[in-house]
Amino acid sequence: MSWKLTCRDAGDGSGDVILELPDDLLQAAGMAVGDTLELERDPNDSTAIRLTKVVLCDVCNASTAETGHGVLQAQWRDGEAEGMRLCRSCFNYAMATLRSAHRVNHMFDDDEPEQ
Repeated sequence: MSWKLTCRDAGDGSGDVILELPDDLLQAAGMAVGDTLELERDPNDSTAIRLTKVVLCDVCNASTAETGHGVLQAQWRDGEAEGMRLCRSCFNYAMATLRSAHRVNHMFDDDEPEQ
C-alpha cells in the first residue's frame, strides 16, 4: 500500500514540516495517535519515505528500533492489566533480578522433591 502525503511548513521559522497522517494509514501500519515515529528516505525511491514505529523503553527511555523490545506484563483476575516495554538491557536486568530473588527465596529448600 502507498499514500501520497503533503508536507507543510510548521510556520515557526524552524524549517520543520508537518506531515499529517490519515487514520487509514495509521491503522494499516498498526500505529496510533501518540506513537513515536522515525522517518527515513526509502533507498529505492528518492521521493518516498519510510515510517518506523519507535518503541521506547518504559524504564530508561531508550529506542528499541534496532534490537526490538521485551514485554513484562500481567493480566490480573479482576480484569486489570499492566505491562512494561523494555529494551534488551533493562529486560536482562529485570530477568537477572527475578532469578536472583528466586535463588534467595529457595536457598534452603531441599533438593529432593517431597513425597
